[in-house]
Amino acid sequence: MVLRKRLLAVVALAAFFVLAAAACAPASGASAVALGTVTDYRSDKSQPLAKDGPAPDFQFTMPDGRKLFLSDLRGKVVLLNFWGVNCPYCVKEMPYLQKAYDELSSQGLVILGVNTGDSEKSVRSFVSGKNIGFPVVLDPQVYASTLYDARYLPTTVIIDKTGNIRIGRIGAYENADQVTADLSDLLK
Repeated sequence: MVLRKRLLAVVALAAFFVLAAAACAPASGASAVALGTVTDYRSDKSQPLAKDGPAPDFQFTMPDGRKLFLSDLRGKVVLLNFWGVNCPYCVKEMPYLQKAYDELSSQGLVILGVNTGDSEKSVRSFVSGKNIGFPVVLDPQVYASTLYDARYLPTTVIIDKTGNIRIGRIGAYENADQVTADLSDLLK
């Protein structure tokens, strides 16, 4: 009898956890926003940031689960945008970055929105309310943000096809034309 009561208690507890997990899952039809994560920035040799110098490498997981190093993107122009959910200038420039991405991604542009230190929940909530098509990766330990000296948000770093830093910008773009102007010569 005691064994039967224990077995019933275990089954009841397991059922409770299954129901609780189902209640916390996104509703069917609700699209979960996929986010990536910066996983490491340590390099064999430290490199100072310098215009026309090599872009420091770091590893990240793309929203689709692929693990990449920044150096895996050589041959493409990469725009790293370091931003935060509570940064009004970051929020203001997101549509400008998206417009440039829409226009130029077919020419080899990669934009990585690197969120600097916000919780996954707040970033997921922010991104789900916006029309952001470029990959967003979380940097919860501010590895990449520290590596790229992104102390002020937004900070944008543009890396050419050979892996060298061509533009470093602190502060938001004022419009989409500014973003496109910074990128167009590098995409030729």
